Amino acid sequence: MKKTSIQVSAALLLGFALIGGACGGRDDSSSSESTETTASDSTEAAFIDPAADCTDYKGTQGVTGDTIKIGTVRPESGSYAIYDNVTKGLEAYFKSANAAGGLPAADGKKYQVELIKKNDEYDPAKTPALVKQLVEEDGVFALVGNIGTETNKSVRDYLNENCVPNIALATGSTQWGDANAYPWYISGLPSYATEANAWISYLEEVNPTAKIALLYQDDDFGQSYKAAIEKAIEGTKITLVGEEGFNPLAGSTTEASVAKLSQSGADTFIVGVGGTACPLTLSFVPTTWTPMTMISVTCASKTALALAGGKDQGVYMAQPTLDPADPADQTNPKVVEFATQGAAAGLDEAQIQGGIASVGWGFGSMFAMGLENATTVDRAAVMNALYSLQDTTFGLLRDEVTVNTDGAKDPWAVEGFRIVQRENGAWVEKAPVTNEEGKSNSFAGQ
Repeated sequence: MKKTSIQVSAALLLGFALIGGACGGRDDSSSSESTETTASDSTEAAFIDPAADCTDYKGTQGVTGDTIKIGTVRPESGSYAIYDNVTKGLEAYFKSANAAGGLPAADGKKYQVELIKKNDEYDPAKTPALVKQLVEEDGVFALVGNIGTETNKSVRDYLNENCVPNIALATGSTQWGDANAYPWYISGLPSYATEANAWISYLEEVNPTAKIALLYQDDDFGQSYKAAIEKAIEGTKITLVGEEGFNPLAGSTTEASVAKLSQSGADTFIVGVGGTACPLTLSFVPTTWTPMTMISVTCASKTALALAGGKDQGVYMAQPTLDPADPADQTNPKVVEFATQGAAAGLDEAQIQGGIASVGWGFGSMFAMGLENATTVDRAAVMNALYSLQDTTFGLLRDEVTVNTDGAKDPWAVEGFRIVQRENGAWVEKAPVTNEEGKSNSFAGQ
């Protein structure tokens, strides 16, 4: 496909490389600093203007009659197959919506959703061919709930150049904060940098001289945590006394790294890895080491923590969502709706309470919100709606978590967490929700 050739202002990109030949690149006139980005804005004022930003724009591809075709890529097999439950939740959301007559849209119609799934085994070398199939052969309108940081990075240029939305990314990589350069990507998770900042803010309250041992996934996922932690502890008395990287594709475990970190003198252990490696890491912690342990939001589900061998007791997390397995959350109307409608759509009890399918349910809800708030059923209109959210919510986000976006000024929908500790299979609040509206990129040093 042909690409446009757009000159991007270096001042607006704040040091990012100039993007040449990218249809999704931003020019000065579409900067979030000079336009308002609300769902009701004119095309000229919208964050994305396909007339200026795209060549061979196919804004309604995948829309046929009353059906919208959506694609997703996930690890159905391999060591990260646990995350296929995200896709099961996404699929259940669309099945439920279809059974209720479809997703309401701005044109007054309701649309049935056809979801096409591909399996890349969490291997970024396999993702590009699958995404091209979805776009060029299957003709999807958008991708929704794609799983993985490196996998999403591997197709970022392709999707951006072809002006294809990638909505509710199942990754909180700080990479997705660069919406000026990549406006066709929007995450469904909070930034890992904001999550890390929440950890450090809590440590400053309860252990201001904490000594941290960090186990991080040695890719963009884990390095986002590492960089944000290093930035957050600047000017504090908190120190990083040990760190170990883990390659998720190497086929090894984290056991040796945990043993080494246990000898670092740390009183705090941060686990910045995902997949089954995260809960298994907890099982490797020796009984002689009893640090305050903080885990990534990506492995805090009941399904994942069941693999920790009982050593999930006492761990901490920064929590943005309700937990369908937590008795304290089960009467919340959002959880009741998910449990009832999810079961009708085919989710079993383990999936409903597992805490992973509910994330995918939320991703479906995010897409639905964009479709309903768009000025028309069009790719750019849906993205512009998602980049101009005001005091809303979606999925199973906690009631206190506010959702606001503002183009490149604030491309992160979720920026609120509470700090909780695991006790007897439930989460006990240790610090209430704090919303860091518009601060996620600053936490990442962007």
